[in-house]
Amino acid sequence: MTDPLVHPHKELTTPAGDQVNIDLAMVPLIETLWNRGLTTTACCQDVGEATRAVRNAQGITEGYMGEDFIAYYTGWALLKMPCADALRLLAALRTVPLFAARIEPRWQEQSWRMNVPIIYGQGLVDLAPDAMLHFPSAQIPELAQALTSIHVRS
Repeated sequence: MTDPLVHPHKELTTPAGDQVNIDLAMVPLIETLWNRGLTTTACCQDVGEATRAVRNAQGITEGYMGEDFIAYYTGWALLKMPCADALRLLAALRTVPLFAARIEPRWQEQSWRMNVPIIYGQGLVDLAPDAMLHFPSAQIPELAQALTSIHVRS
């Protein structure tokens, strides 16, 4: 979430040559993902906190991302990636016991969530091209470190 930028951030150059602002806590992870040939389309080091800041900055009291959403996602990071890259990442992480225990079980305290929005248009129903991976923000450093030592299939 970059409207407004609520977390300290650093400007990075993507593999495609674009300049983007990345939350500081996410920088090592994003750089490692890019070095592994994975594409990211958005990220946030704490979705709940960022959502609250957007609501406060825009004077929103109802509607957009309510208090339950904010409470649920406080302390949770976001990686938005093309679906194929998200699945490649998850497959690689299954080889790391610490992360296999976080991505395989469903709906446990430290378990990851992945969702792919549904798109409706012109009489068609489809899945969005990007998946959103949510995981506890505390896992960001461990994730960046784990990715330096595993193979990600192309």
